[in-house]
Amino acid sequence: MSELTVSNLALVLLIVPVLVHGVEVLFPTQARWVVNWVLPVFAPMLPKPAAALRLHEQIAILDAAVQAAPDDKKRAGEDYVFLLLFEQRQGAICFAAAAIGALYGLGLELADRDPLHVVFGVIALLMALVNANHAGLPLFGNHPKVSTNGRHVGFVFAPFWALATVLNWLGFTYALA
Repeated sequence: MSELTVSNLALVLLIVPVLVHGVEVLFPTQARWVVNWVLPVFAPMLPKPAAALRLHEQIAILDAAVQAAPDDKKRAGEDYVFLLLFEQRQGAICFAAAAIGALYGLGLELADRDPLHVVFGVIALLMALVNANHAGLPLFGNHPKVSTNGRHVGFVFAPFWALATVLNWLGFTYALA
């Protein structure tokens, strides 16, 4: 495999997340699309329309979270739910920015790609560690609510992101050569 092919693959892998999460820039509640139609595949099982979470149900879950807050902390509960959806949007924005950067980078000469490979390599490394943590590796933080499907996603995507890390490291070293 040529150095340019390795670099191209490294960049293309950073386009994948926006294909799943891009819509969340505008509609953060569309994360339920992933819950309904993507995560079940990692169960492994086929998605079931009858089991799909609907918008009004998702809003009811978020409202219940606010209602579960002590009376004197309702505003903090509202802010917490706001922040969850805000962070959803920000994550989608970062995936969109990475995808645009990757598409731009594909048009650059290999020697000009080293900054992209540094940024994308860091993203990939941290994503690999987070996914490994969700799969059960206890050394990188604590997510207190990892679901069964979330654990399965960790098993699948930790290697995906590890591969993206290696390819971006190689792309970076090839760009410097």
